[in-house]
Amino acid sequence: MTKSYQSRRQFIKAGAYSALFGSGAAAVNGKMSLIGSALAAQGDYASLPGYKALVCVFLYGGSDSFNLFVPSEQGRYQQYNQARGQLALAQNSLLSSTSLSVLFNPNLAGLRDIYDAGDLAIVRNVGNLIQPVTRNEYQNHPERIPTELFAHNHQQEQVQKSWSSRPTGLVGAGWGGRMADLLMEANSGSLPPSYSMNNSNFFQPGNRSRPIAINPLSGPRLMDYLDNNTNTSSDQRDATLMQLLALQPQNPIEQFARASFINARDSARALSSVIEASPDLGPLNTNNRLATQLRMVARMISGREQLNMRRQIFFVGLGGWDTHDNQTPRLNALSTELNEGLADFNRALVELGVQNQVTTFTTSDFGRSLTINGDGSDHGWGGHYLVMGGAVNGGSLYGSWPEYAVGGSDDVGDKGRIIPSLSLNQYGAALGSWMGLSNSDLLDVFPDLRNFDSGWQTQYGLFNA
Repeated sequence: MTKSYQSRRQFIKAGAYSALFGSGAAAVNGKMSLIGSALAAQGDYASLPGYKALVCVFLYGGSDSFNLFVPSEQGRYQQYNQARGQLALAQNSLLSSTSLSVLFNPNLAGLRDIYDAGDLAIVRNVGNLIQPVTRNEYQNHPERIPTELFAHNHQQEQVQKSWSSRPTGLVGAGWGGRMADLLMEANSGSLPPSYSMNNSNFFQPGNRSRPIAINPLSGPRLMDYLDNNTNTSSDQRDATLMQLLALQPQNPIEQFARASFINARDSARALSSVIEASPDLGPLNTNNRLATQLRMVARMISGREQLNMRRQIFFVGLGGWDTHDNQTPRLNALSTELNEGLADFNRALVELGVQNQVTTFTTSDFGRSLTINGDGSDHGWGGHYLVMGGAVNGGSLYGSWPEYAVGGSDDVGDKGRIIPSLSLNQYGAALGSWMGLSNSDLLDVFPDLRNFDSGWQTQYGLFNA
């Protein structure tokens, strides 16, 4: 069933989001998609209980996750060691875990501890797929393969939109945005569900919902000479502006502009007030780009009740993962930053008492090649990701290890570009199911999900019952 109209409440919300989107309170650029489905919710999301938030951590550049999480079984490790050559991490340098099935990069001690505590899971060999693909199908049926598979810009867009069977130019909304379209009704305030701490992205814009970008250090920008200004005349300016806004224009465009301005101003003030009132969460290493963004996410989550939020979707990003050269020192720095940022965020959520209500997950353009490229690696395909939170059935591995063999059954050719065994559609659907989306609506959020088995409907056991 497709709705042929928007309710008055939906229209008002959409107007408020658009106003924020174009105001000083929002820096994200984008336009409403005129092509694609106008999602009609099958579930009753206005009555969703409790609070839940998804936090997307996007690792820009294509993360070499093969050197973040390594199989511990001796035969598989030897296969990994041989395929990676000089890039391989020495077995005695890796961190063991209680599951005895995975070894962690030596810089991921904090994440290993969260894994051992049961609040972090690893999902293996995930990637951008239209349908399941074998080595033979890759080589002989290019129509079954996502376009521009190893190009950063195209894969960032396709991964964040997750509708790779359609030309990317035809699909304006991301899968986070399509979720937000459905979950808008869970929130009783006028603010959107989606917030970015890393400027614009393809993940969050929806067909109805509009994300707000927030400066991770200072929060939303208030209006010059009206808000938070030491000039004593700012109160007078604000009073004068209020008198002007009290006038009731007759022109519909003027009416919309007036309402949009008021919504943008009031929402910026509300967000700023919540962030300023957030509790002290301890010292922060502001040189850590990821930790800084995630700390702002935690501060916003602390104000969820004041903002009347029951469902929120956040986006943070960490660049620099395109390790074509000088990989070892670069990956050391990146993995250290990832570990510190996520561990600090986990600690903050525990302190706020919302660890069970927030799920954080990583994804990237693609994985990297097994083979060495001088002193780095090339663009690959499948990769390993993590999911963190108190609701996660952690201390476990999901999916399967690939065959770490150059030219093997999981390699597209002879460079160690590994074919994913799990689709991003399945990965995202498990996260969306935890957020409360119905199976039928998940098929709208992820149109290519129909091409895969129905295991996502039980979330692959990724979350605790």
